[in-house]
Amino acid sequence: MAGERTRRGTAADARNRRIIASRYLEIADLAATEEGAGANNVVVGIAVLAGIAASDAICLAATGSRYAGEDHAEAARVLGRTDRSLGNELAKLVRLKPGAHYGSTFISDSDRIRALRAARKLVDAATARTLQGRQS
Repeated sequence: MAGERTRRGTAADARNRRIIASRYLEIADLAATEEGAGANNVVVGIAVLAGIAASDAICLAATGSRYAGEDHAEAARVLGRTDRSLGNELAKLVRLKPGAHYGSTFISDSDRIRALRAARKLVDAATARTLQGRQS
């Protein structure tokens, strides 16, 4: 797309972004065991980071480039060109980002669950796509 900010990358870059996504998801899952005011905001915020890193890995594995701008909704559209369903999962996550990262109200349990589910789908897809063709 004209004017779209992308960054080229290698299979190693895709793998590294997938590893980062997996680590974010691990921390989000750990944080999800905490209770109290603001805990869900932290979980959702980290889940968003996991989803973005996973999206980068998926796009790099599929096309050799990833979205490199600051508009996360655009990143979801870019991912959607590779896989519509996964693009929808990232879109769900990035809609939660402002409230989690910048909001002054607390994120609901249902949004926490939704965010973790979406992040897990993205990380699982990134793992599958960055391990294709490799012997485990």
